[in-house]
Amino acid sequence: MTRQQHNFHLFFTLIKNPNNSTNALAVCNYCISKHGGIAAAQIKPECYTINHVCLCHNYLVKYPNFHKYVDDDEVQKILVLSIPEDNKMKHKAPSKDDKDDGLYEEFLFIYLILYLLINLY
Repeated sequence: MTRQQHNFHLFFTLIKNPNNSTNALAVCNYCISKHGGIAAAQIKPECYTINHVCLCHNYLVKYPNFHKYVDDDEVQKILVLSIPEDNKMKHKAPSKDDKDDGLYEEFLFIYLILYLLINLY
């Protein structure tokens, strides 16, 4: 099964992660340009992150050189690209514990009645 590339893959080059073979490291392409090659960039911790969409997105948000190389309008377009993990959370089916049985509204109604009774008499 082939994984679909996330929306931020154009800004990173993937390399093997020496600490975890299942998660590749994503080296920032702007760092590669800035430091003169992938060999120089991959040894600097500020130039790479784990290849997860949310981590790559956060990296681009915080990385100042990304804002230097790309104009502000393009930065905004890139940073609002969808993150699949966000969509999973939106479409998550409510569990039995998440269902609203109307208890909260009932509690508020009873609380209001008690409040009125206490303050009116």
